[in-house]
Amino acid sequence: MKLGHVLNEASPFHKGAEEFARAVKEKSGGRLEVKIFPNGQLGNDRTLAEAMQMGTLDMEVAGSATLVGFVPRLQLFDLPFLFRDQQHAYKVLDGPIGKEVLKDFDQKGIVGLAFWENGLRHLTNSVRPIKTPNDVKGLKIRVQEIPLHVSFWKILGADPTPMAWTEVYTALQQKTVDGEENPIQTIYTQKIYEVQKYISLTGHVYGAAVIMVSKKTYDKLPADLQKVLVEAAQETADWERNYVKDLEDKALKELPGLGMEIEHNPDREAFKAAVQPVYDEYAEKLNAKDLIEQILNTK
Repeated sequence: MKLGHVLNEASPFHKGAEEFARAVKEKSGGRLEVKIFPNGQLGNDRTLAEAMQMGTLDMEVAGSATLVGFVPRLQLFDLPFLFRDQQHAYKVLDGPIGKEVLKDFDQKGIVGLAFWENGLRHLTNSVRPIKTPNDVKGLKIRVQEIPLHVSFWKILGADPTPMAWTEVYTALQQKTVDGEENPIQTIYTQKIYEVQKYISLTGHVYGAAVIMVSKKTYDKLPADLQKVLVEAAQETADWERNYVKDLEDKALKELPGLGMEIEHNPDREAFKAAVQPVYDEYAEKLNAKDLIEQILNTK
């Protein structure tokens, strides 16, 4: 089975995929083997998902935000400052709410197996340290190609610029954009510190990820091997999240030595208050007022 993703071999997606492949081989007694293609070798997130729909690719791991064109309700998890912390996110994503949203993949010819993670997203730039929403005004920030992200950065007074991940490093290097936002481990493993000076630990969005299999591939498998895929994906979630945490701890220690200035305590409450209009907009757009309340109230 072929599994594609867009990040490099040092990324949690890749390490998680390797651990998943090991678990699948072991659980299936060698009947199933997973071969991993990193670095967008087989295409970007959208083309990989389309290949799964057609049955020309078996599996993908991707940031949930890149999949909102297929499953609009995934946008809910990208609401800024929705989750109090990572434990809150795990409770929601591994519980009934997460399972309900994964089912939305079914009608798209894809089976959502489990939520993994990319980590909390933070803001980097090459212009100035960021402490308050005011500091963001006027900055040209690369964002994922997601309307929700464009909306909340606009509300904060930035100039959000949607761009595919494969173009980001060069854009930062050539200063066609001032900044970008990503989990710490991505900033570290993808060497964003070479082209950015400041990082502010805003933790504005929790970056969930999804491990998926083409429905065409899945339906061809006998029931016991379908079960192997589901179990291996869910069990690897804990492993992959722990890997993210260890990598983040390491990155935070090492980034200052690599030339980055870290703002550890930006005014998260001020940021949270500033982006509230986006909650009203998306509660209406996705008809999800109750679901948002349920997420906020999950303890």
